[in-house]
Formats: sequence, C-alpha cells, structure tokens
Amino acid sequence: MQSLNAALTRFVEQQDLYNEAYGLFQNHDLRPRVLPVQPEVDKRISLSPELQYFYSHYEMVDAQAEGTLKMKSAAVEIGDAALLFFVAPEHLHRQQLGFRWIGMQEPFEESDSWPPHHIVIANVNDDPIIVDAQAPASPVYAAFEGGEPQRVADSLADFFTALAILIECAYSFSGEVKDEETYETKPEYLAQVQPKLKELLGEVHTKHLIEYLSL
Repeated sequence: MQSLNAALTRFVEQQDLYNEAYGLFQNHDLRPRVLPVQPEVDKRISLSPELQYFYSHYEMVDAQAEGTLKMKSAAVEIGDAALLFFVAPEHLHRQQLGFRWIGMQEPFEESDSWPPHHIVIANVNDDPIIVDAQAPASPVYAAFEGGEPQRVADSLADFFTALAILIECAYSFSGEVKDEETYETKPEYLAQVQPKLKELLGEVHTKHLIEYLSL
C-alpha cells in the first residue's frame, strides 16, 4: 500500500493548501485518521484491499451531516471547475442506489446489469466515480451523464495522484480555472495539467478524466 499511502498523503497536502487559501467548504473534507479503524460498511459490499486501507486510514468529515439523516461526505474542490463528493463508508450502501440497487423504496432490487464488485465511492453532479474492487490495484472508472463507465485510472493510487495534480495546478491559478466570460476551462490550465496527467494515466485515461470533470 506504499503507493496508495503516498498518493493519499500528497492529495491531502494539496487539498489542505487549497482549502486554506480558496476553499468554500469548512469542516467538509477528507482527513487522515489519528489511528486506523475498522470501517463500518454494509456487509453486502466487499471492499478491495485498497478501499479497505482508504476507509481505515482516512475519514470523510462533514460537520453539517453530523446528527442528521444527510449522507456524510467529503467535498473536494478542483478550483471553480469541479466539485467531487466522497461518501463516508457507513453510507456506501446509499451511494449504490440507482446503480447496484434499484427501485423507488425498500426492499431495493439488485440490478442485473451492474457488477456487484463495482463500488461507487464518489460523484460529480450525481455522475459516479466507480472502483472495481475485484481487479488488482482497484482501477477507477467514471460515468458521464448516464453513459458507459470509462476507465480514468489503473489504480486508486493513480486516481488520487491525478486529483492532487489537478488541485495543485488550480491553486497556482488562485482557484480560477474557468474563464469568467466563456465558462470554458482556461487553456493555460489545461496546458499545465494535461502533460502531467498523460505521464501518470496515459492519453486515453486522461481524456476520459478531463471529459468527466468537464475540464
């Protein structure tokens, strides 16, 4: 888990730097735990070793959800371009509704077409970020506007490293990644992140990630 630990450490460093300077959310982020814990996860959901490590060593802080029925999650900002929500492990079952489990009310039915080892761990505008918990290294997929999931990283470690790159570059732009007039992503931001992402993820995965995040 060394690569995942390094990726998460780098991600949290960039998240904290950005949030301190430009973040819009207080007490609503992803933080390392003081001591590892056994995550509280629905028994029907089988975590991969990487997800087990992630949820054991990191927590999703969400002050507004404490003591409510709201789904607890951590907000991750990529400048003014994208906002990701990572759900807490105790709410992973609810995050799978509409994907693995379908129906309007309990008892929900299990979908015939959704692989049970595909776990939705986060979303952007309700579009899912999915981890294949059965494959080595826990590759990550993203589905955009109801389309087929596309792989965006060959491992969970690569995915968090990619987020760190995107946030670090957003910080260098003072959080202003989008053009105020056209609402398009600034070409100079893309010129910074694309070579780094391609080196890490490869050209195809980079294309899918940028499309998913609407960059």
